[in-house]
Order: sequence, then structure tokens, then C-alpha cells
Amino acid sequence: MFEYLIINATIADGSGSPLYNADVAVNGDKIEAIGNFSSMEAAKIIDAQDLFLCPGFIDIHTHSDLSLLTDNRAQTALHQGVTSEIVGQCGYSCAPNCSLENLKTMLGYDNSIEISWDSVQGYFDLLEKNRTAINVGAMTGHGSTRKMVIPGGCGTLDDDQLSHFCDILDTALSQGSKGLSVGLEYEPGIYSSTKELTKLCEVVAEHNGVFAAHVRNRDLHYDMGFSEVLGIARRTGVCLEISHISPKFGAPEDAARHAVDMIERCQDSGVEVGMDIIPDNWGPTFMVSALPPWAFEGGLSKTMVRLGNKKQRQLMKEGPSEIWQLVLQKRWDLIRLVNVPGRSELSGKTMHEVGEILGCDPHDAMFDLLLEAGDEMANIFWAGYNFAENFQRELIKRPYCGLISDAQSVANDGPLAGYRGARSVYGWVPLFFEKYVLGDNALFSMAEGVRRLTGLAAQRLRIKDRGFIRPGFKADITLVNPERIKCNASFENPCVYPDGFEYVMVNGSLAINKGQYQGSLGGQTIRH
Repeated sequence: MFEYLIINATIADGSGSPLYNADVAVNGDKIEAIGNFSSMEAAKIIDAQDLFLCPGFIDIHTHSDLSLLTDNRAQTALHQGVTSEIVGQCGYSCAPNCSLENLKTMLGYDNSIEISWDSVQGYFDLLEKNRTAINVGAMTGHGSTRKMVIPGGCGTLDDDQLSHFCDILDTALSQGSKGLSVGLEYEPGIYSSTKELTKLCEVVAEHNGVFAAHVRNRDLHYDMGFSEVLGIARRTGVCLEISHISPKFGAPEDAARHAVDMIERCQDSGVEVGMDIIPDNWGPTFMVSALPPWAFEGGLSKTMVRLGNKKQRQLMKEGPSEIWQLVLQKRWDLIRLVNVPGRSELSGKTMHEVGEILGCDPHDAMFDLLLEAGDEMANIFWAGYNFAENFQRELIKRPYCGLISDAQSVANDGPLAGYRGARSVYGWVPLFFEKYVLGDNALFSMAEGVRRLTGLAAQRLRIKDRGFIRPGFKADITLVNPERIKCNASFENPCVYPDGFEYVMVNGSLAINKGQYQGSLGGQTIRH
């Protein structure tokens, strides 16, 4: 007798192989068997007629490090069929640097979070103690960790500091970190040298880990940004994942094609290189990232003083960070606010509209909102219309291109109900299916589309027992109705769960039943 028996299923097993029909039996937290079990009994039977049975989707790039400590239900993930997330991306992680000053620079910071962990292992232990609705793996954030070896993370590391950094990273990887993430457009990642990154990646390679790279530039100098991390991978042998690779507004017309050529030339020489994209044209980031690097010197309190100074503001306007050409070219009409603590009435508005509402220049509106948010300024997110669809399609048709949310897991009720985000928060998975698997201009079969969200992700992140429907694998299972898949989130009304994700099981625990959350907290930490 089985605990769960899923009958009449059409299976997309995560490998990209053709679909097939079978029943799937689950006992404990594992898939027990796959076959014809019409004569068998089970404590719970789910009829999957007209549904596709898939491995639970794996989001390999999220910023849920802190939001999972505030609300462990991970509702936006589960309602899209996501059963696993890899946090600690773009150079930001809450371990091994567990200081309050570091946490204040991270998305999801809330002064109600009690810092009770002191290492990667301690963070994982806390997640297991609190329990989570999804599985969680973690990267070690380069920028956050850099602050442990040099004041504020700024400046060039000397040999002793770099050696110390390598030791900290080695310990983090030994405790279950999946690899090193960098945010080379962000402070303090901007201060790192190629030599520093190469030394760190040698440590990652020794652990068979992953180097997840948010590169230095993806518009005017996209080729320099990509060539740096490709060169590091070639020299060290580390597995490279180029995060949200899509060239941004301002990049030349052939940027995506050129990026693919660079990657495939590196792959041809034997280097393991992957990439991923957000399946939307609007790309989110921290508003604070538009400030020039010198604005952060001396810590957050000094930044706030500068934001309140008229002369300092003018200097920031004249020399902003080059992270977005949209800001440099004052395309405020193509930038939308997606989350502003205490200012929900501004969410979804363009920065041009925000300036009109606040009665000032959009650039000054940005400064005012950051200053008003204070310690929570890292929670102000905006999205820019950065990713041209021809670039997206050029990239995603490559078999090594994965999909990510670049978001954090929240909910439209409970302690995080006030958080509003880009469509990728509540709808990145249905957006992917609608645009590239089920739409009139689809690029993939259902089998291949599922592989991009499951098997490819598991293999890239070295997750050995998830991502495929196979006996002995963890029972992370998503049942979708292709006729009903729909993203319901918009900038005007972003906090709406999608349709079409009927059942979601995490380690054999039924989390979503006929589209409704069951209160399950069956997640595990992914440490190996």
C-alpha cells in the first residue's frame, strides 16, 4: 500500500524525453515506483487525468534569504509549482556574514528578524528548525562576505585578506553552500579584481561548486562583462552560470548573438558554462543600486546624510551608477516602482508619474524615497523595460539556458502581504509557459519546457536527488493543467496567484491541493 498514488498521469520527467503515461507512487519523502498500479491501494489517490505530472520546479536564482525567515510558507513559489529555491544571489547572502549591517543591505530585511545564526550551517539549521514550505539551497554572496575581510567591503584586497577570504569561502562550501555568487555591478562587488575572483573560484572548483555571476555590464560594454567571467571559468575550471544574462537597454543589436558565440566557444574548449534569463521584458533591481559607489562609503548612516544634502544630490545626478542606461538617459517612462515600504500607492507607477505625484524631478523623487525608507531602502525595488524580446528569444532557444525569478518568495496574506513586486514574483513560471511553451510563437514542447525548470536546474546546481521523476528521487512533484496556465499578476495588481498549478508536493507532503495551500511545511535544506 502506498501513501500517495497519482494515477492517469502524462509525465514530463525532467529529462526532455518524450511524454509518457503512467502512475506514480509515493512513500515517505521519495518516489517509490512508476508504472501501472491500477490494482494497488493507497491512503490518498490523486487522479491526474488531463494534467501533466512534472518534477517540482527549481528556481536557481532567488533573493528569499530573509523573506523565508519572516514567512516560511513560500506561497508565491508553491502556487507556481516551485518546490526548491537557491538563495544568496548577486553577491548578497545572509551567511557567513550574519551581521546586522550586512542584513540591512539585503532585500527582505526586517528589523523584527532576530539574528540567531553565525554561519552557513547555522542558517540552514535555523531554516530546518523553523521549517519551510519549500526546499532551500544557498550560494555564498561575494559582496556580503567581502565585508568580513576589509572594512565596508571597499578597496583592493591584499594577499592576507584574500587568503582569509578563501578560508571563509572554503568553510562555507564545506557547510553546504552551493558556490559563490557575485554582483559585480553592485557595491562592494565593483571593487573586486579579476585576480581576486580567480583565486576565489579556484576554491569553488575544488568543491565542485558553481560560480553564479551577475557581470559588471550588460549594455554598452556587455562583451567585457561576459569575457571576464568566461576567462575566469576557463582558467579555474569552475562551473559558470551567467545570471540573468539578457543584454540590457542600450546594448547593440547583435549583443545576444555575440554573447552566445562567446559562451559556445568557451564550451567547445571544455568549460562548463550555463546561463539563465527572467522570462519577462521588465527586469527588477534595487533602486539603491543607481547611486554612485562613493555614496555608500562609511555605511548606511553616511549614505542617508548624503541623500539629504542638496550638493551631494547634484553630484549623484551628474555621476550615477552606470548599472542602467535607462537612468543615464533619463528614460523615467520605462522604469516602474514595484515595491516601496509604506508607499503602496506608488507601486506600479512609472518614475515619470512618481515625479509628478511628488512634485519634483524623478531623480529627486528617487532620492526622497530612499531617504524616507532609511534602514529599509534595500527593499525599494523598481523594474526597467530592459530586455528586448528578440534578445530573450535568441538566448532562451539555447539548450543550456535556464529560467529564474530573480525574486523573493512572499504571500498576499500574512506578514509579507504588503510586498508588491514585478510580475516575476507571482508569475515567472506561467509567463514562461505562456510565451515559450504554449503560445502561438512557442519555441518548446512541454517536455523540453519542463526540463528547463527541473532537470537542467538540478544538474547545473549539482542537486543529485531532485529535478527528475525517477524512483528513489525526492517526491517533489507538480501537476499542471496546460489549458489553465495563466499569469494573473500585473503592475497594477501584482499580488495575484496564477492559474493552472493544481497539485504541488514537496518531499511527499501535499502542499497545494486543487490550487489551495494545505498548510504543509515539508521543505528540506539542500546542503549537498
